[in-house]
Amino acid sequence: MMPKQNILITGSNGGIGFSISQLLAKDNENLFLLYNKNNDKILELENTYESVKIIKTDISNSTQLNNTLTKIINENSIDVFIHSPAYPIQHSNILKLNWETFQQQFNLHVKSFFEISKSIVPQMKSKKCGNIISILTSYVTGKPPNLLADYVVSKYALLGMMKCMATELGPSGIRVNSISPSMVETPLTESLPKKFKEIYQSQVPLEKRLAKPIDVANLVQFLCSKNSNYITGENILVSGGSTMH
Repeated sequence: MMPKQNILITGSNGGIGFSISQLLAKDNENLFLLYNKNNDKILELENTYESVKIIKTDISNSTQLNNTLTKIINENSIDVFIHSPAYPIQHSNILKLNWETFQQQFNLHVKSFFEISKSIVPQMKSKKCGNIISILTSYVTGKPPNLLADYVVSKYALLGMMKCMATELGPSGIRVNSISPSMVETPLTESLPKKFKEIYQSQVPLEKRLAKPIDVANLVQFLCSKNSNYITGENILVSGGSTMH
């Protein structure tokens, strides 16, 4: 039996983040679940599994985040970091956006990823092993959609960060990968027009359906396992064939 891993997950109460948290909780991993405003789903996980601890933290706030990380790593050595935060999707013409909007997305997706990684990587280096996984979007491959520039640009930046970290941390036994799902059935996509989603689904080769959170969670589970020990620097699509390299 493999020893429990200490796993830190951001965005743990979101559609994808919760599915990941739920699956890994069932694997009896030690989970540290960060959330900001809502904890309705992960609170049930904490009440069900002794190995789950939820922590309220605004990861876009450096002071809050660093205080939380200090408390965690003073008592625990993180083996796996999974980054899955998200803001509600808002559509806007790129020329109507201001830089503050881009900065908000960067702070959530890229800055927090960088700050968390800086805090936990020294522990990983001392053990000569570690695992970092970020959740991106299939929009970072091929033609991006209209009206989502702030979101897409921040995800591209996170993709670049992942590749640079994979290159530099690989010699220390630390793997860094990302997962890029296509449109997923989550609360974030519930507000999209029904007709739009029907058209999108009709163009998906595999089963003509949207991705489900568990489709992403299953891949995360694989990347957390020893079966993926020689995989790093990869951005893996989960799109039912709607996007292909």
